[in-house]
Amino acid sequence: MTDSEILSNLKIDMSINSRKLAKNIILDSNISAEKILDHIENSDERTQILFCCVLDLIIDEHTDYLNNCLSRFIELQKKFTNETCKRTSSRIFYHILMKNPSQFTKNQKDTLVNTHFDWLISNSFVATRVNCLSVLFELRNEAEWITSELLAIIDRQVQSKEPSFVSRAKKILSKISKEEKHQKP
Repeated sequence: MTDSEILSNLKIDMSINSRKLAKNIILDSNISAEKILDHIENSDERTQILFCCVLDLIIDEHTDYLNNCLSRFIELQKKFTNETCKRTSSRIFYHILMKNPSQFTKNQKDTLVNTHFDWLISNSFVATRVNCLSVLFELRNEAEWITSELLAIIDRQVQSKEPSFVSRAKKILSKISKEEKHQKP
C-alpha cells in the first residue's frame, strides 16, 4: 500500500485513542511529513482537522518531524480558517519553538509572528488565542515591538475574563516580569 492509500484508509475520529492509533500507524509506516501535508492540503475540512490533530500528537514526541517542510506548514497554516486547525497548528509551532527555535529562519519567524498576532486580535476561539500568546512569547526577541504589543493585547483581552486566557496571560506576564528584573542592573 502507498503512503497516500494508508492515509486515506485510516479511520480517525476525534477520540484520543483513535488519534494515537493513527499517529502510531503513520510513524510505524515511516510516512513523511510531506505526505501528511499533501493529505491535509488535498482533503476536506473534516479530514484536515483530524490530521492536524494527529500531527499535533506526532510533534509532541517528535518535534523534528516537520524539519524538512517547516516553510510549507507555515504557508498551510496561514490558509487555515477552521479553529481546530488553527489551534493545533499554533500548538505545534509552540512546541517546536520551545524545543529548537533555531530551526526557523528569520522570514519564517516573521510569518509566524504576523499570523499569530492576526489570530490573537481576531475573533479566534480562546484556545487558539491562548496558543498564540505562547507562540508570540517564544518569538518575543525577534523584534523589539513584539513584547510591548503582546502586553497591550493581553491588557485588553484579559478583561474578557476567559479563564484559560487569563491563566496563560498571567504566566506570560510573570515570565516577562522576571526577565525584566534580571535585565536591570
